[in-house]
Amino acid sequence: MRKTDIRTFITAISLSVLLAGCAGSTAPDMAAVQTDFDAIVIPKQVQVAALGEASHGVREYQELKAEVFRTLVQNNGCRTFIIEGDFGNALKVDDYIHGGEGTAKEAAATIGFRIYRTKEMADLLEWMRAYNETAPAGEDLHFYGMDMQSADNSKDYLFDILRQVNPELTAKYEEALAFLNDDTIQDLDTDVFAAGMPDAGRLIQDVDQRKEQIAEACGSEAFEFARECANSIYNCCDIRKSNSEYNEVRDSHMAEKVHWFLEHGDGSLLFINGHNGHIARTNTTFYNCLGKRLADDLGDGYFAIGTDARITTFNSQTDDGFTETTAQNKNSLNALAGSVEGARYYMDLKKALAYEGWEKLLGCRQRITSLNVGSLTLLKMFYTSKIVPKDTFDGMIIFDQVGPTTVEM
Repeated sequence: MRKTDIRTFITAISLSVLLAGCAGSTAPDMAAVQTDFDAIVIPKQVQVAALGEASHGVREYQELKAEVFRTLVQNNGCRTFIIEGDFGNALKVDDYIHGGEGTAKEAAATIGFRIYRTKEMADLLEWMRAYNETAPAGEDLHFYGMDMQSADNSKDYLFDILRQVNPELTAKYEEALAFLNDDTIQDLDTDVFAAGMPDAGRLIQDVDQRKEQIAEACGSEAFEFARECANSIYNCCDIRKSNSEYNEVRDSHMAEKVHWFLEHGDGSLLFINGHNGHIARTNTTFYNCLGKRLADDLGDGYFAIGTDARITTFNSQTDDGFTETTAQNKNSLNALAGSVEGARYYMDLKKALAYEGWEKLLGCRQRITSLNVGSLTLLKMFYTSKIVPKDTFDGMIIFDQVGPTTVEM
């Protein structure tokens, strides 16, 4: 028997055992699983392709950002990368990949969250910068953010432009919104943000009233981004005043941001990246997530790829750095990864559903790993989510084991 035949035989036996307690005894055909990542092609009708990660702080998931994005650039003409990071911060990263000053390491740190201060993120930004150096006009890559939990760089971008047409008005809002300071924003009470929302709302109105002046002085595109920076400042206040509804409000504004990029883009495929819990097509927790909102709005125009691993060692964020933490969660999908080449595989769920065994397996409710920046790993209920794969994602990338990122503080 050939080596590949032995592997297929072992996989089939393993599946029969696994499925006995989940979805029946029929072993799925592994030919339905696509293992060649370079061959991933998103359907033509898709407007937004999303890649989730089962845990922040994992090397393989951060490397996937680059690997999947490069594949979509090649196979789908994708040119826009949108991360779960602050809108204003990412504008500075976009400047870097277009030849701006600094290093890739510094640009990665600018995204804001400490989980992105890694070699893996810096490598992605270096690749995007190198790509843009030779890209034809109009085919350059962009790096943007869809989050709004900080405000300093949104204020800087907006005020630099507004100052050119009305210095006095700019000074007024610099003073009124001085409380939105990234160094202290985590320490403020929610009522401070609620009190600041009227000023943030008036800022949007004042920017709108000066649209022609700003466009004449700086260009229409600069106005659109400045105006969206003003909107991001308002949304930052809205999110941070929300208490128990924080996640609900945050994901609603992130969905609005993705729609803004659709409206202001060039019509090519958008690639967004965040935690599985954000990009899933159905809610995996107690609030309406970004992915469900986009799936409801776009239908088949939204394509979500989730991730999972049997064993996850990740950089868990602490007050003063990171600590390596390991969690285990075996399910019927990640139990297969160890038997395939590279100990990982990509599955297009719609293709897999054409096979009888996969229909049963993918319709089975099971737990996938769900670790955040710092997670409790004592009990599985704290670091897993129950999903029905075929309802939650359009595709999945499954690993046997994953390891921690290479932190560059």
